[in-house]
Amino acid sequence: MIKYIIYTLFVLFITSSVFAKTLDQKKNELKKVYEAGGISKIEYEKALEFLEKPKDQKKAKKKSISLSKNKDQKKSRKKKDKELEEITLEKIEQLGKPVKFDDSYFTEGMNKKFLGCNNSFKCKGQKAGGELYKAFVKSSKAAQQKFPGRMIKGMAMYEVFYSSKLWYARKSLERYKENKYKKGLLSKRKKDEKEIRSLLGMIKGRNSMREALGMNSDTPSKEAIKKFWLLGEFLDLGTGVKNKKLDKDLKKRKELLEAYKLQIASLKKKLQDNNDEE
Repeated sequence: MIKYIIYTLFVLFITSSVFAKTLDQKKNELKKVYEAGGISKIEYEKALEFLEKPKDQKKAKKKSISLSKNKDQKKSRKKKDKELEEITLEKIEQLGKPVKFDDSYFTEGMNKKFLGCNNSFKCKGQKAGGELYKAFVKSSKAAQQKFPGRMIKGMAMYEVFYSSKLWYARKSLERYKENKYKKGLLSKRKKDEKEIRSLLGMIKGRNSMREALGMNSDTPSKEAIKKFWLLGEFLDLGTGVKNKKLDKDLKKRKELLEAYKLQIASLKKKLQDNNDEE
């Protein structure tokens, strides 16, 4: 019974600092418990070790956890780096030549959307991005079906949005191609790589849109923009009615619209696939 009481006191002593004010006092109390037979020699030695190096043990534990986290973070970074698309000079060339669009690239309807931008290509690029958001993100499926022309016009805006990004990334592209980077923390390489990879993703989306309507990557931007916008206007005309007096121009538009029907269906699928990948 006495031995049990002594052992209980030992446990309380280990878990609380109430029983001793200093390390030496704690050691003396522990020694008395051991000599009274309350604990074994091994338990006594382990307790002494705990008293003498509690902080070191905590530090070691923290260090172990820290090292483990660092290893996991390094593995995660390495995995992410492997997943990043490789940037090559050939891919950079496929992005096209940076061109600052003037008003000749846009239709009358597009210029109305760019009111207030004057000659600022950056402003037009930002407004084009806003139109994209309205056409592909904010617009519901029901609205897209009711107003299909908006989506096609959105493709014209995508051309402007992409070309704006490409124009303002031209310094990054040149710097990367010529490998003009300073060593150390001030290097802009990471920033440039991020910007270039963003453009590589955008060019894939742009090419998919063009291919869906019978164009390709070599189609001049001015031509692609006007074709997209014109087709969007055709779709905005609404449901046709029987009228023998339709003028020749409208009949041609109707024929062109019929020719594009299948391509539009293909375009919607490609856009959805592209959004899923992003």
